Amino acid sequence: MGVDENEFFRQATLRLCGTLDIEKAIDRCRRYLERYFPIARIDLNLFEPGLHSMRYIAQSTRYEKQKIQSVIPLSEEARTRIKQELEERQDVIIINNPEENPVTRHLTQVTKNTGVSYMVMYLEIEGEKLGVVAIVAEGKGEFKKEHAALLSLLHDPFAIAMSNALRYQEVLELKDLQADDIRYLHRELLRFSGNEIIGRDFGFKGVMEKVLQVAPLNSPVLLLGETGVGKEVIANAIHYFSPRKEGPFIKINCGALPESLIDSELFGHEKGAFTGAIAKKRGLFERANRGTFFLDEIGELPGQAQTRLLRVLQNHEIKRVGGTESIPVDIRVIVATHRNLEQMVSYQRFRQDLLFRINVFPITIPALRDRKEDIHALVRHFVERKSEEMKLSAIPSVSSEAVDMLKRYDWPGNVRELENLVERALIQYRGQNRNGPLGLEELRPLKIERQKIESSSEELETLKLDEVMATHIKRVLKATNGKIEGPGGASERLGINPSTLRGRMNKLGISYKKKETRNSVPPHTRNLFF
Repeated sequence: MGVDENEFFRQATLRLCGTLDIEKAIDRCRRYLERYFPIARIDLNLFEPGLHSMRYIAQSTRYEKQKIQSVIPLSEEARTRIKQELEERQDVIIINNPEENPVTRHLTQVTKNTGVSYMVMYLEIEGEKLGVVAIVAEGKGEFKKEHAALLSLLHDPFAIAMSNALRYQEVLELKDLQADDIRYLHRELLRFSGNEIIGRDFGFKGVMEKVLQVAPLNSPVLLLGETGVGKEVIANAIHYFSPRKEGPFIKINCGALPESLIDSELFGHEKGAFTGAIAKKRGLFERANRGTFFLDEIGELPGQAQTRLLRVLQNHEIKRVGGTESIPVDIRVIVATHRNLEQMVSYQRFRQDLLFRINVFPITIPALRDRKEDIHALVRHFVERKSEEMKLSAIPSVSSEAVDMLKRYDWPGNVRELENLVERALIQYRGQNRNGPLGLEELRPLKIERQKIESSSEELETLKLDEVMATHIKRVLKATNGKIEGPGGASERLGINPSTLRGRMNKLGISYKKKETRNSVPPHTRNLFF
């Protein structure tokens, strides 16, 4: 076979390395190699020992029906043979009868195509094993030594093409991740109201003043406040108002990851750092480079990760798990917690030096009960946004009585609880095909009756809570045939002490006789809960 090896190498290399689209590159190469090989298919494969499988990076076949699945599990015998062949470092392996090789025998069993021949070449760059390229021909006994000699000339172009494909795939994934982060940032900022955060001129005014003070700087920020107050939204706002707003906004909930995965997720890992680390992985700190990294629930971070985070804040560099190289990172760190970190330090559950590092500029976000002046605007915003999500034909208004009632509630679940209440109200509203404003019945918090009991005497008179309590106690007494204490008694059902129950009955004028439990339920209290 008279072949100009220089021209062969040049033409094949142009086709393999002339595009970052690896499928297109492999397809162009196959069409060219058809002039020299009895070739029906090229497979570019990556062996993944940790998953005991082989993954197809790219395929090109003369016949579409020969396309095979992207991941194929490998038998133990096949994995052993691959390890042996890698150690022997053969240039090109000819397998004219698939049954003679455990790997190809396994593949033919999976693909149901036994009448083929293989030429296999393992790929590596600078000592790093990348994968393998397989040339497949129809029929057995098709490949000869001169075919193997030609294919061996193309080791470097195939290796470069595969390396470029893997790196390009990582770049695309990072680009998508950054785009998602930017979209998420804008979505979260718009959660509260169009272009501004609800309450920035009222209950959130002090918080927003601090946000605008610290946003242009690189100082760490510690966000404090109860669950559901909007710490993540404030972190978004700090990023949005900072010079880093065009960079990524990466967030992680420290309590949502298993302890065994935290280091890998935050700092990344090198290939082979642990079982299953089949490839190098960049951690979230690297992905947040030139942007903002938000660690929610920092109090849940395990001790070892706290130590590594402290080094990041001190040195502005990280080391991947299993790596020795220090990687510089340019990030702004924001952390949040609902816990008392100083108390955790005294219990030796949080590093004091880490607390000093993150507590540069603390911002306490008030609970909703402390900024009730924002409730009306928040309700209006949630009604408008969720009405659009539910595709309601008209956006309902909210009655002033309902807003007044909501302001009397203490909102232990904060803004998140209010948002859920509005969504529940709109679901009921939609199901009833109602017109008119949302009122008391739809927007009544599930726990508001308990709060009403503790309200002032004026509120009790307004809401007729004595009557509500009396009616509820009478219902329970009727169900227990007047029995107050003991197993199955009214005090057990109500979850209060029998003497306490008798005291309330005396105050409400309820006698201990069964006939007192026959009173009907006032119509205006039927939808209320004790």
